[in-house]
Amino acid sequence: MTVAAIVPAAGRGARFGGSENKIWSEIGGRPLIAWTLSALDTHPGIDSLVVVGAEEELDRLRQAAATLEKPARVVSGGATRAESVLRGLESLDAEAQTVLVHDAARPAVPPDLIDRVLAGVRRHGAAIPGTPCTDTAKLCDSQGRVEATLDRSRISLVQTPQGCLRDLLERAYRLAGAAANEATDEASLLELAGIAVHVVPGDITNTKVTLPADLAAARRVLLGEAIAEVRTGLGYDVHRLVTGRELWLGGVRIEYDQGLEGHSDADVVVHAVCDALLGAAGLGDIGLLFPPGDPAHRNRRSTEFLAEVGPMLGAAGWRVTNIDAAVLAEAPRLAPHRTAMAQAMAEALELEPERISIKATTSEGLGPVGRREGIGCWAVATLQRAGGQ
Repeated sequence: MTVAAIVPAAGRGARFGGSENKIWSEIGGRPLIAWTLSALDTHPGIDSLVVVGAEEELDRLRQAAATLEKPARVVSGGATRAESVLRGLESLDAEAQTVLVHDAARPAVPPDLIDRVLAGVRRHGAAIPGTPCTDTAKLCDSQGRVEATLDRSRISLVQTPQGCLRDLLERAYRLAGAAANEATDEASLLELAGIAVHVVPGDITNTKVTLPADLAAARRVLLGEAIAEVRTGLGYDVHRLVTGRELWLGGVRIEYDQGLEGHSDADVVVHAVCDALLGAAGLGDIGLLFPPGDPAHRNRRSTEFLAEVGPMLGAAGWRVTNIDAAVLAEAPRLAPHRTAMAQAMAEALELEPERISIKATTSEGLGPVGRREGIGCWAVATLQRAGGQ
């Protein structure tokens, strides 16, 4: 099932000003649209591109698309974004069954954001990236009078690319009819059709160039001028080995005659990783978020905790760059399970498995672990937030 990226570029960008379309503004000697197309063209999860432009700019857009490695076509757009996207959708080859729609004016989209959207589509059918609303949000009337204060914890500031299965977007267009032209993004159309859309963590560096100041922000990211803040967190957990329990480590059930004692599945690897991630982001610890006395967590899989921690990190503006876990156990032998453990935790975090390292060592017969009374784990997590935020 191949993935096609549609890039609507037919708008004029009136708020940006200037005598021509903002997509031709230069960053580092290259037009903004060239940066955008390159980001999509070089991503391994995207198979083809369609650029939708104004009639008078089609030749210029074809020249930009001719430099791409992947199949790319240029088609004429419509009077609205929705109409342009529909024309791009209608031009796709039959094998393109997953669609990403990405703003032409977002030149600095990170590869891992595209990864998260594609993973969200595979899991849910439709996914969009969003960042948390950090300011107090007010609902106002047409005269600028405040009508209500909104719960900002439930508000996401949505970005692109927005992804979905092709047949869902086509169905949304059919159901919307003429009302489709009122939609400001693809998620709006899907919502009108009653199709669930899931939000995955966005990225503050994924700037949309709307005003001239936004061009400067994009330049800082693209030319390596942004300052990245990096944090490191440490996690540790240990549980006693007992009979009558399954042994779960790193989200993987391991055949052994004993398991770890605890309220949940007592997965010390996942618990240590959760604490390392939460500690790096300053978001507390696993005991605070998932209290061991809460009946809701009894015998719960610890990878479910990890799946909840991931979006919390994204909402706080962090992305995971690396996780390193060292398991302390005399037995069983864990080397055959390390790849599966990394994969299970990567799936829970919607992360590339190569960002997770699992090591196993013994205590050389020393202490409780050495006496086979329990299993422990140390974990270190590295988070990154770009832009000096």
